[in-house]
Amino acid sequence: MKFYCDGSEWNGKRSRYAIVSEKETHVIEYKEQRTNNVMEYAAAIRAATLANNDDTIITDSQLVVKQVSGEYKVREISLKVFRQALWDICQRKNLILKWVPRNENIAGKLLDKIKRVNL
Repeated sequence: MKFYCDGSEWNGKRSRYAIVSEKETHVIEYKEQRTNNVMEYAAAIRAATLANNDDTIITDSQLVVKQVSGEYKVREISLKVFRQALWDICQRKNLILKWVPRNENIAGKLLDKIKRVNL
């Protein structure tokens, strides 16, 4: 199964992330200020937690995909815990972590739609 995920940073009221699969959709909101990278990781970790063995996690965050693969170093100390958690789950469940352009990310489209409705 494929799990599309995306995160959205603080907009002055909330930070969000979304996960969309064939079976379910989740939109999670935090009333605290969080960065885009933290929300991208939160979305991917939650998607990986929901996934079964050999599923695919799809994100438009090159940072997340390349940090987890080891292609990029994790320079931001606060992201190291997130990177490790996602890597651990992906290894344990044999998950594929895949990057797609923003316009192909179903979860990103959902967040954009919610943003326009809540203006």
